[in-house]
Amino acid sequence: MWANPLCFGFAVLLGGMGTQGHALQKDIAFVEDRPVHHVVTGILDQLDFDNGKGLLKTDLGKPIFFDMARPELFRRLSIGQRVTIGMNEQGQAVKVMEVPPVELPIPPSNKQ
Repeated sequence: MWANPLCFGFAVLLGGMGTQGHALQKDIAFVEDRPVHHVVTGILDQLDFDNGKGLLKTDLGKPIFFDMARPELFRRLSIGQRVTIGMNEQGQAVKVMEVPPVELPIPPSNKQ
């Protein structure tokens, strides 16, 4: 007798969770107006604002050429700076993130 209402309660609870998850996914997709298909991290080697093109060198030395979909994203960056670039299928850089230098831990002191 108690099993049926309990099962019904779980079904309602789980059913509601599924629709909220789909709604959240739609909201995230709606906010993302420029889809990113490739993410590359490396050192900025060239920035040509006149032609809207750039070059990133990966840690393995591979050159990655890209078009600047939004040149204003690159105005605050410098050649030689480590960045992560999100690129779309057309090879346009649509997102840029600065990669901060790694902070090394302070070595323990041997003084007593």
